[in-house]
Amino acid sequence: MAYVEGFKGGRLVPFFALCLFAGIRPCLRTGEILRLKPEHIDLETGVIRIEPDVSKVKELRRVTIQPNLAIWLKAYPLKKFPIIIPNLQKFRAKVAKRFGLTHDVMRHTFISMYVAKFRSLGEAALQAGNSESIIKKHYLDLKSTAEAEQFFGILPKRNDAMGGVTVSMPPTIPAAPALPIAV
Repeated sequence: MAYVEGFKGGRLVPFFALCLFAGIRPCLRTGEILRLKPEHIDLETGVIRIEPDVSKVKELRRVTIQPNLAIWLKAYPLKKFPIIIPNLQKFRAKVAKRFGLTHDVMRHTFISMYVAKFRSLGEAALQAGNSESIIKKHYLDLKSTAEAEQFFGILPKRNDAMGGVTVSMPPTIPAAPALPIAV
């Protein structure tokens, strides 16, 4: 995220932040990210509504906006930084090559970290739009709680997009029974 924050003035931040910290399917040919609109993202309620016409499986789901994602989206507001930008495929390919990112690695990382943080297969399945059996088979116990806390603590390095305002982590927005968080 530090790299995309500095790349092209942060133009890639919303795409990468939503795919990485909300598990939005990132494919630039058929992914949910292509159909996701700013009006689906409500920072006030802390929810991203993945409508059936956006969802891969054509079902409504609600993704809880974690505090760090809220900070990224406030620092890089969608009115100024669109989710999909011209030449995104070319820029995404550059980032993918530089960091060895595979097709769905951002989504898989989100799910692994979500399971590690909240320890709820059911809630992770709802957030990701998968079944509990898939979550258990592919994501359970891949990451530690400490790794998840670090992951969900990734914040923008620069605050110039907010006019120099310093941002801080708001309280955790629980999507499932939250575990105690070290502050």
